[in-house]
Amino acid sequence: MKRTQIRRGPKVLQSWRQARTLLERWRKSAATLQVELRRPRMIDPVAIDLIRGEPITDDQKATRKFRGQLIFFTKADVTVRRPTGAILVIDNYEIAAISDGKTRFEPVANERP
Repeated sequence: MKRTQIRRGPKVLQSWRQARTLLERWRKSAATLQVELRRPRMIDPVAIDLIRGEPITDDQKATRKFRGQLIFFTKADVTVRRPTGAILVIDNYEIAAISDGKTRFEPVANERP
């Protein structure tokens, strides 16, 4: 009989206590992470017409997943730098998952900080 190798997905962490060391490692190594939001959101800078003060309509779509580098994190929010240079501060209740491809962190919404 041949033994088959079981393919496993990425390791999943769900509490901030477990993920604190992992997030710190990602921050120090400036790893490129994939952030998945619970609801689609506009994340790229929006051009504004300075005369009227209104955003210029440019067929931008709301996105649910994007890539970036972790700059700073707390139990309340996560700061991410996009490849374009834009810096986003995202509340933890908006984040569905953060992953580097090997490990995935899915914060629990009702967990006490």
